[in-house]
Amino acid sequence: MEKMEKKIAAIEIGATTLKIAATDLEGRNVNLLYKERSDAEHLVQQITKVLDKFGDIFGIGVCAPGPIDVNSGMIFTPANLKIKDLNIVDLLEHRYDAPTFLYNDAVAGVLGEKNFGAGKKAENLVYVSISTGLGCGVIANGRVLSGKMGNAHEVGHCVIDANSTVKCGCGGLGHWEAFCSGNGIPNFAKFLLETKYKGRNTRLRNIKKLSAKDVFDMAKKDDEIAKEIIEEVGRLNAIGIGNIINVYEPELITLGGSVAVFNIDAVLNPIKRLVKEYAFNPVPEIMITPLRSTATLLGTITELVSR
Repeated sequence: MEKMEKKIAAIEIGATTLKIAATDLEGRNVNLLYKERSDAEHLVQQITKVLDKFGDIFGIGVCAPGPIDVNSGMIFTPANLKIKDLNIVDLLEHRYDAPTFLYNDAVAGVLGEKNFGAGKKAENLVYVSISTGLGCGVIANGRVLSGKMGNAHEVGHCVIDANSTVKCGCGGLGHWEAFCSGNGIPNFAKFLLETKYKGRNTRLRNIKKLSAKDVFDMAKKDDEIAKEIIEEVGRLNAIGIGNIINVYEPELITLGGSVAVFNIDAVLNPIKRLVKEYAFNPVPEIMITPLRSTATLLGTITELVSR
């Protein structure tokens, strides 16, 4: 990669994938330079190997799953990524002498949606990320809701089934993320195959290392058990979205993350069909983000392009 003119670096530390992009000072021409599996052991090396080739860096935006501390720049112990107490802001600011900002990944998503996507005219907006994990970012009355350390929107760890024994990646039981995230769907499917669907035939039983993609693919191929599991995941998503509507009263909800973006109808349709059963407040427009996989990367550069 050749050295560039002064650029902004956008970094998304995902539970599964690390993405690094470059953009100009106006936030245009986002150029994805690196996309590989996140390696917690070598994460800093992965990042610096790319950024060292940037040349003059104007600023750096980073997003990661919580819990984080946006004030100190610390990433603590995300449920789906084996990082522990990494001060990513100090490390990057000292190495590159460039202002660096840390965001919760779903907060970055809502900022990207607000500034570059479907939420430009919305004063009350929620972005829900359904990916390896599950979270959301919230803008209420034009202002980002953050919390004391930047973790105010961990909806994936809200309990949607108090009697469930299905365990979340964080260790909790009955969390939304435990049922409907990329990591949660295969675990939930295995639980249902051993309980509700015990003794019933399904091609899912033939897959040694079941993934969320496998469950969606089998549902598309008319495997009846897979279709019922995806429908149940959709009902639980509708409960979660209903809770978001009741708590934040948004005018727009956009859905992002790999599970949502790559399975649009299977994720979106059950939510739209069932959410009225769980929403007390009026149901707003609900859609897949038009930004697809770039919403979070764009969100990390928000403060830098406005400087």
